Amino acid sequence: MKMTSAAVIIAIALVLFGGAYYYFTTRHRERMALIERGLDEGLFKGAPSYLPLVLALGLVSMGIAIGIAVGAYVATLDFPGAGYAIPFFIFFFLGWSLILAYYLIRGIQRK
Repeated sequence: MKMTSAAVIIAIALVLFGGAYYYFTTRHRERMALIERGLDEGLFKGAPSYLPLVLALGLVSMGIAIGIAVGAYVATLDFPGAGYAIPFFIFFFLGWSLILAYYLIRGIQRK
């Protein structure tokens, strides 16, 4: 039992290290390629904007909430398959909220 947990911990550590190594070496190569081409290295120093992420998370949360509410209402109706209403409407409104977030974020970034 102890051997299995040690192997899992080592595997997780190796995956995390490998992912971090790949991320940082790729980022370094991209920056070196930009500098070799003579482009401004200040491109990477801009402050990140969290507005698209916050907007997307807000719309996804609202989509899930609306899906739960509509699914719960439809589940109270008496028809065959009403038990699948809640998961169906959660994913349905989640998809619509992601589509709406895409178009809103695209409109904001074009300005």
